[in-house]
Parts: sequence; C-alpha cells; structure tokens
Amino acid sequence: MRWIAIGCVLVASLLATQVFNIHFSLLPIYIIVAIMAWYNLILFIQARDLKTEAGESRPKGLVVPLQLPLRRLLMLPKATSPLVAQARAIGNLHIFLDLLVLTVLLHFTGGIENPFIFYFVFHVIIAGILLHYRVAYVVASVAILLVLLLVGLEYNGVIPHVHLEGFIFVNRYEQGTYVLGILVALATCLYAAAYMVTNLSRELRRQQRELVSLKDSAIREKTKDLREATKELTKLEEGRKHLLRFLGVVAHDLKAPLSAVQSYLQLMTGGFAGEMTDKQKHMLERSSTRITEQLHLISDLLDISRIEAGQMITEFEKVSLSQTVRDSLDNVRGLAKEKKIVLKVERPRTLPQIKASGARLQQVMTNLLANAIKFTPEKGVVRLRIRNRASDIQVEVMDTGIGIAAEDLTKIFDDFYRGIEPTKEGTGLGLSIAKRIVEAHGGRIWAESPNPDDESARGSRFTFTLPKNFVPVGKK
Repeated sequence: MRWIAIGCVLVASLLATQVFNIHFSLLPIYIIVAIMAWYNLILFIQARDLKTEAGESRPKGLVVPLQLPLRRLLMLPKATSPLVAQARAIGNLHIFLDLLVLTVLLHFTGGIENPFIFYFVFHVIIAGILLHYRVAYVVASVAILLVLLLVGLEYNGVIPHVHLEGFIFVNRYEQGTYVLGILVALATCLYAAAYMVTNLSRELRRQQRELVSLKDSAIREKTKDLREATKELTKLEEGRKHLLRFLGVVAHDLKAPLSAVQSYLQLMTGGFAGEMTDKQKHMLERSSTRITEQLHLISDLLDISRIEAGQMITEFEKVSLSQTVRDSLDNVRGLAKEKKIVLKVERPRTLPQIKASGARLQQVMTNLLANAIKFTPEKGVVRLRIRNRASDIQVEVMDTGIGIAAEDLTKIFDDFYRGIEPTKEGTGLGLSIAKRIVEAHGGRIWAESPNPDDESARGSRFTFTLPKNFVPVGKK
C-alpha cells in the first residue's frame, strides 16, 4: 500500500501541475517521495528478516529505541515474544514516519488548503487494526498536533505558505473560521475513525483469543486423554506379552509329560498292555483324543509365543513358493479325498523366490485349505488361486461351504475365537496364528463372505499378501 501511495503522489502531482494548472514546486515533492521510498525499503527489509529472528531473545536494529519508550508511555502490554515486539516496533515506527512525511508533503502542496489533509484517517485505521488500540488514539493525536503545528507556523509566518494557485482563493489559510472548521472536521474524523476501528478490532481480537483459548483447552484435554490412553494401552500390551511368555513356558513344560501319557495310551489301545473290554478301550480312546487336542493347543501357544518374541526372524531364508504350495496341497489332499471335495489350483507357471519362513507359510496355507475343506459340504469345491503381482504375491483360498456370519467376520482372527457354526471345534488360535505369521512377513490377511467369486453367493474367500522385497526388522 505504501509503494502504491508513493506512485499516487507522483501521478497526482504531475496531473495537478500539468493538467489542472495548479501551481506549486515539484522538486520538494520528488525529494519527499525519495525519502519515503528510502525508509520504506529499509523497513520492508527489516520486516522480511523477522522470520529469521523468531528465536532471538530481544528485537534488534533501529526499532528498539522507539518501541521501549512508547510501550512504557502508553502502558502497552509486554510482547509475548521478541518477534511480536519487533513487529510492533516496525509498525509503530512506520506509521509515525508516515505522519511526519505526510505533514511535510502537505506543507509543500497547500497546507490547510489541500483536501488530502483528511488522508491522516488512513493511518488511524491501519493502527487500530494492526496495532494496540491505544496506538490508534496516539496516532490521531499526533496527526492533529502536526497539523496544528503546520497551520500555526504558516499562519504566523514562521514558514512560508505554499498557495495552490488555480485551485483555491488566496489567503484562505489565514481565514480563522475556515481553518478552525477544517481542524474540527479533521479532529472529529480522526477520533471517530479511531473509536470505531479500535472497538471493532478489540472485539474481533477478544473473540479470536477466546477461540484460541477454547482450541488450546480442547487440544490439552485431548492430549491428556491420548497420553492416558497410551499408558493404558502400553500396560495392556505389556500384560499381554507377559501372559504370552508365561503361557509359552507353561506350554513347553506341559508338552513333554502329555506326549508321554499319549504314548502310553496309544500302547494300551493298541493291545500292547493286555486285553481290555470295549468300554475300557472306548474310554482310553476318548482320553487320547482329549490329550491330542491339548497337545494341539500347546503347540499353538508355543507358536504364538515364538512369533511374539520375534524368533521367527531366524527362520527367514530364500524360499521357493512353488514348493511351499505343493507341500501345502499334499497336506490336505487326504482330507479333501475323504469328503470327495475337488481341489482346484490356479497359479502362474513360475513363482519367484522370496525371503520368508517356508515352514510358517506352509502352515498358513495348510490351515486355510484345511478350514475350507472342513466347512465345505461333500462334493464341494475348494480353490487355491495365486497371483504374481508387481510388488507382492497374493494368495486366495475360496470354498463353496457354509460361509461366515457377518458378526463373525471381524472376530475370526482374534485369539481363541471359535464362532463359526455349526461346529466350534479347535483351539480358536489357527487363524490368529496365520494373521501373526502373515504380518511378520510384511503382508496382510482378510476374509470375505460370501465369496465374491461365487455366483451362487456362498462360501468364503480368505486372502493374504506377501511382499516380494520385504526385509524383517533385525535381519539384513
């Protein structure tokens, strides 16, 4: 705005003298414009450098001598930071320099005769909006004093009066009634502008402070809640890890004696310990089945404990996915044959080698295929589809079985969850272990039901991905 004002002064002076034949000297105008451009450039550079001075302990440069006395005189609030203090000082200094220059400019362009004397109001408005509200009244008072000083000096002949010949009558500046009227109009205009602008600005600032305060309070409350929630989650996570470690130790200690008991029971049911009645044999077989289930549970708990402890990283090596797929299919062919289920495989002719735990990936595929066979009626279809994509391998296991209830879909990967009807057999850890294994390989796993690829809207589809270039944490 100040650079525009400098240009407007030059254009207005030329139009007044060359077009409207108003006579006054242009040389003082050019000198004043040059001075305005000089200090405007200096203060512009000073304001631009504020960005780099945000961390300073005190404002620097030529703004300090003005800022401190003015703040004490007007009892202005202390700045919250050196950056704010320097910005205020630059604003104050710039406005008061403008008032002085405008007064000198008025002197050389007619003084009280110049109608642009009312342009002082712009400085009051700017001060009221950008600076402290008291500064606006100071600016209005300083403007009136400067005009009074100018008019008084010209009226008493201390400095020569520049008459705007061709624009206004001679000696108008000596007509007391006219001069008084102009001064009263100017004073009321300046103070009215200061009152309206500062009240509006003060109200807007108050609302802004209240809004900022509310936001800060909300942020503090949310931050506090987040910290407390984080602490609780950390405690829960630590508790979960301790529990898993404990279960791992207990499972390890239970596995050996249960295996021994299982061996003895198998010997007894096999007739190696003598003849038994059918009832005795039936009871021992049921006991053997229960122990087998417990051994499966112990194996699952040990798997979880090892995965959570990061021990699976030591198993990572270059793995042939083609061989892993073949081994997984071999593991479930017997189950499929018993139920007369058709196993279909869709895969590329060649699959890349990836860095992984082959045994764990085989465990995941076998688990998903076995579940699909288990929950598919006789003479159904289970399909294994493998896609070699740009950045990963996608494995899909689809069936034409009973499907998964909507309320179970979000829970089937949870520990010990056995919500799939009609049977609720197993430990409830197979899918949660599969999820841990896939995520340990940098992939993800999810389920959909009904199977989107099944036109009859039945069955389920389990999908997991394996990144091709995954490097586990702690292993290069």
